[in-house]
Amino acid sequence: MKQRNDLWLIARNAAFRVEFITTGREILLYANVIYSAMMWGWNEKLKEIDSLKEKDLLTLK
Repeated sequence: MKQRNDLWLIARNAAFRVEFITTGREILLYANVIYSAMMWGWNEKLKEIDSLKEKDLLTLK
């Protein structure tokens, strides 16, 4: 849960740095899009790691 909260904070802070956003609703929508993209990327990375583990190409300590 803490990792998701940390990702949300990163997404929110990134949305605040965008200059073309003018309302609070736009900031929230943009932060949600950034968060979703980060979660999608993390999911793809986990799939890649699982695939490598199945092929015995990756061992985690």
